[in-house]
Amino acid sequence: MKKLSIIFSLCITYICVYSQTYQAPADEKVAEKLSQWSDKKFGLFMHWGIYSIPGIVESWSINSEDADWIPRDSTANYEEYKKWYFNLNKQFNPVNFDPAIWAAYAKNAGMQYVVFTTKHHDGFALFDTKQSNYKVTAPEVPYATNPKANITKAVFEAFRKEGMMIGAYFSKPDWHSEFYWWPRYATPDRNNNYDIRLHPQRWQQFKQFTYNQIAELMSDYGKVDILWLDGGWVR
Repeated sequence: MKKLSIIFSLCITYICVYSQTYQAPADEKVAEKLSQWSDKKFGLFMHWGIYSIPGIVESWSINSEDADWIPRDSTANYEEYKKWYFNLNKQFNPVNFDPAIWAAYAKNAGMQYVVFTTKHHDGFALFDTKQSNYKVTAPEVPYATNPKANITKAVFEAFRKEGMMIGAYFSKPDWHSEFYWWPRYATPDRNNNYDIRLHPQRWQQFKQFTYNQIAELMSDYGKVDILWLDGGWVR
């Protein structure tokens, strides 16, 4: 009981300190947006990508870190596995994709927003980015000729029609980009595989690439209510 009391006391202390140090944003537009989100208690956070084809964990199996939550065939050659995984884009063909059905079910369930994976760590963009050809609208992707090939756009439009707020999940790391995982070196973990102090120009190219993709999402896909950035280790 004493241990539990100590933990409880620490939690209360943390809450008090946090509440004392928090400062509401001064920007009126930011404050207004936060007030809109304050009552959105229930929403849909959706992961979907080429990893859905074999039905495996999103992106992480191409990361060579040794962790029990990153499943990969222990007999598989790592470089061959990465090649196989990245080539899954050539099989991506969700012909029954109908975001209007998703949005209707979400609304009927009482959901008030959606956060959709526009791009996960593997770099495969589910939107028509101009910064990379590793995207759903690329010629080698079977689904590219479908009228709803720009999947992010179709999802956002469908959920907006149901009156929901729109969230764009975007991965800051991009393991397909040669500006992040440089083919010159091995890829030992989730981080960029070269020293950015020795190659600042290459890192600048990655920063610009990332900025441009985010700018596309914030400019070409209607009103986006939240930008959900993943990959906090990239700073």
